[in-house]
Amino acid sequence: VEVTLVNHDTSQVDGLLRGTFGDVSFSTPVSLRRSETKKIVLDPYTHAVLRLKNPALWWPNGYGAQNLYDVKLWFETAGQTISDATGFKVGVREMAYSELGDVLKIWVNGRRFIGRGGNWGFPETNLRYRGREYDVAVRYHKDMNFTMIRNWVGQTGDDEFFQACDRHGIMVWQDFWLANPVDGPNPDDDGMFLDNVRDFVLR
Repeated sequence: VEVTLVNHDTSQVDGLLRGTFGDVSFSTPVSLRRSETKKIVLDPYTHAVLRLKNPALWWPNGYGAQNLYDVKLWFETAGQTISDATGFKVGVREMAYSELGDVLKIWVNGRRFIGRGGNWGFPETNLRYRGREYDVAVRYHKDMNFTMIRNWVGQTGDDEFFQACDRHGIMVWQDFWLANPVDGPNPDDDGMFLDNVRDFVLR
């Protein structure tokens, strides 16, 4: 579990980072100096409860079930006030790849994975897709025995899209924002481009 905490206050803040991963609960004390940003990493070496025994793995469509765990995180100040909280679902999975011989090979949970699917551009002309629409559209991909969607030029950024892919076992080949040669120029603000890349990878 990796969390970036930011103290927006002008004085030090002490408290507990608390969380649950499925049925597992954990916490760790944290002190943040004024205006400090700190990355907190919790793993089985710091918190033995995070060494999951026989976890239910997440598999791509056609390879097994799409098991997802509920994760909740919150920061509780010394005065036992919750200053921030978040929650999401996550799958336990291991992904690996090789480019030996100029051939891309992908493995998920130790099994060779074959990506089958197509390009996903704008979800619809006016970008009105939300949870229900994403769920239906991604489920169609599952029904067609697809295993992957290419998020073409990163055009779709809604959480509901990625959540639907998690639920239905669809891997995402995430493009970044680089134009095809005939579509227009590449970005000319390298700093902003890299800031967006960093933000998206962390997300």
